[in-house]
Amino acid sequence: MTDGKHKALPILIVFFILLSFQPVFSQENPYLLHPDLLKNIQDEVSGERAWDMVSQISQFHRIRGAGEGSDYDQCVQWLAAELRKIGLQEVQIKSYVADGFKKYFHWDSPVGWKVKEAELWLVEPEKKLISRFSDQAVSLMPYSQGREIEADVIFVGKGKSDADYKNKDVVDKIVFALGGGGSSVHREAVLERGAAGVVVGPSTREERLEFADLIEVNRLNPTGAGREKTGFGFALSRRQEQDILSYFEKGLPVRMRAKVDATLFDGSMPVLEAIMTGKDFPNQEIIIMAHLDHYKPGANDNASGSAGMVEMARNILAMVERGDIPRLRRTIRFLWVPEMHGTIAYLAEHQDIGQRGIAGLNLDMIGEDYALCQSSFNLTKAPFSVPGYINDVLLNFLPWLDSRDFFAPTGSRHLFHRRIRPFSGGSDHVMFNDWAFSIPTPMLGHGDVFHHSNYDTPDKCDPTEMKRITSLALASSLFIANADDQDAINIAREVFSRACSRMTERTNNSIRLIHQFAEHPEKRKNLPEIYSNVTRYPVVHAQIERANLTEIKELCQEDRTKQMIDEMAKALDNQARTEYEKINYSHGLYLHHYGIDGKKFRPNEFYQRAAIVIPERHFKGPLVSSEMREKMSEEYNEWLAENGAKIGGYSGSKQFEIVNLMDGKRSLLKIRDIVSCEFDETDIEFVFRFAQELERLGLITFKIGQS
Repeated sequence: MTDGKHKALPILIVFFILLSFQPVFSQENPYLLHPDLLKNIQDEVSGERAWDMVSQISQFHRIRGAGEGSDYDQCVQWLAAELRKIGLQEVQIKSYVADGFKKYFHWDSPVGWKVKEAELWLVEPEKKLISRFSDQAVSLMPYSQGREIEADVIFVGKGKSDADYKNKDVVDKIVFALGGGGSSVHREAVLERGAAGVVVGPSTREERLEFADLIEVNRLNPTGAGREKTGFGFALSRRQEQDILSYFEKGLPVRMRAKVDATLFDGSMPVLEAIMTGKDFPNQEIIIMAHLDHYKPGANDNASGSAGMVEMARNILAMVERGDIPRLRRTIRFLWVPEMHGTIAYLAEHQDIGQRGIAGLNLDMIGEDYALCQSSFNLTKAPFSVPGYINDVLLNFLPWLDSRDFFAPTGSRHLFHRRIRPFSGGSDHVMFNDWAFSIPTPMLGHGDVFHHSNYDTPDKCDPTEMKRITSLALASSLFIANADDQDAINIAREVFSRACSRMTERTNNSIRLIHQFAEHPEKRKNLPEIYSNVTRYPVVHAQIERANLTEIKELCQEDRTKQMIDEMAKALDNQARTEYEKINYSHGLYLHHYGIDGKKFRPNEFYQRAAIVIPERHFKGPLVSSEMREKMSEEYNEWLAENGAKIGGYSGSKQFEIVNLMDGKRSLLKIRDIVSCEFDETDIEFVFRFAQELERLGLITFKIGQS
């Protein structure tokens, strides 16, 4: 680190440059949009109208790949008509093959599936109806194969391991299992051992134990080649599970009759697209997505996000017509997709979208009633690996939703309850954040005790929360779509301020780590390694934040504005020096306080090799996690089982980031440092071993650089 005698000068320069521009933030208005426009948005967005659309969408059994004439396709056609009815001109439906054979990058397409009816009857020791598809759609596992059979029922405990099937003949029998995980039970019982089908109770998730009649969704995953041996599956509530279990506990023989009128076939996945083309910069796009597919009812997940997007489109058209806002300067593209599989198919066709997309928003489960769903709103940020400014735009508007006036007439009066979370996966934003497209895309959504169950009904959806989150998405999208140079300055000010705070917070975490390792004698041997790692973080973090600031220049037309943003980015280097000095000073204090001899860290072989090995990926689209687990070597999986603690938290998110950062320029050590800055301490051995596995599979190549 250099001498700090004149290091404050660039920050002062930036400060005086900022003063030369008209201020937008004040105690009265801390937001990026003018108060009058925020009030117009709040008045325009209707939670009731959005809730009503949720109730209509949830009447469809929206299974992806179902093909022409299915509930899903009918829902897409209906939504397209609604969009045209409100005045959208550019509305189209694109269709993609779903036959179980077609691949989109590394992703296999689902097979097509249609179902008319399904019933499960208990025949012995008594006769009674257990479940019927038309009563509760989630009782039949999606992608069940059509068949009618009466057979003995074999109890296999949890049904997920070899031991559960020891000395049990399940060929052409119906298998009964406890504890959820229907697809895993199906794989072991039907695909591996020839059972006709499975009947599975719910998981043991603690927060669901009180709901005796809750049925969890359990989806089968047949391939194109595996259609003929797919079999079927039924999901039970806890009450139903205990009733059937009681017969086995009494030693009674159990027989069931299953009748499934369903077909697996070469299907298709429709993607509904609506475009509002910008008048000034049509090739700069804000992409807003929600997955439309799901079992019936699937209200919060994800009729809510799909309905919120329709409301947004309606709001924009109305506000332009009234003159509240000008016609959009940049394009807004809405996508209603079959989750993950439909998205990757769409992206495979539109591989140039990364050149146009400047920001994205994924609306997934935006309407939960906090009290009923035991939930809170989650803003899941776009990852460090994809530089952008939309995270901070959203963070700026979040407190706006705290207003006690932000309620829908028929909605709850709950105060806004929110959490800010680092990047994680599980929905369509993952696809757009992938290196191949690099569109910074956060997710707006909620946790929900009822998600993926028959209890995910419209009554759990709150018009107030629909109004809030739709307003948040609308305000952020409109601001970026119509941003000019002055707006770019305001964004830069927001990003710069928050970047400094984030770097300080990262330093606080680093100092806390040093203290934890210094105060515990058994941990002190690893203190030199921790200190060596965290002293690199200020520079690493500054580079990430600089990239975020630099992206704002895509909104600028004037060189003067771009130069100001560049100066702000440079000032972060001085912030990095300050953070380094704080870490170094604190380390010295703890060494003195605990009487520890300061030892220099001697990098082990993993650090030495990671410092010079530079990985480069050669594939597009995120890796399929389930497929990767099967392809990883036995040695690697054994290492993971024995050293899981070395990975730390956020394991799936870390793997995504490690892969996303493999640009052929960064060393594995640099990648490890970025991931540790973003999440928590990540062991270099894990990063190196994971990269070796990807290299072995031919997904990446290594080149050797200089340390």
